[in-house]
Amino acid sequence: MKKTHTLKSLVEEKASQKQAPLMTQDELTNIVKSSIHTEVLEEQKGYLVFNYLGKKMALLSDVAHDRMRIITPITKYSTLAPSIKDNLMQANFHSALDARYAVSEDVLYAAFIHPLGSLPQSEFENALRQVFNLAASFGKTYSSGQLEFTHKK
Repeated sequence: MKKTHTLKSLVEEKASQKQAPLMTQDELTNIVKSSIHTEVLEEQKGYLVFNYLGKKMALLSDVAHDRMRIITPITKYSTLAPSIKDNLMQANFHSALDARYAVSEDVLYAAFIHPLGSLPQSEFENALRQVFNLAASFGKTYSSGQLEFTHKK
């Protein structure tokens, strides 16, 4: 027999579901520090610089704005050929997944940006791998990992 719901029953059911605890700056820092793949180089509140599988990365978080980001520099952006810049934009659509290529102050980065509080630990750990892969695959496959949305040429 099919169960029927009223608006009231759906609201009550949602309210009774256990909410996952919010992610914090300290938890993100602890995840990075506890990984066998990382070596912390510098640490301040909301700012962590570390090597992940040999690649230098930074974890930046802002509690007031509920945002976090993982970044790693790749190269100077202004020296890139237009065809490489086109490849970056195509990768952001097809193969970069949750991580992205981004530019700031003439530096090309691999970056992952997300609301801080709603970030599950498993997604954060996956984001570390994606940022690493995106930087490592620059100039080759431009891919952050496991999945690629294909396009017809």
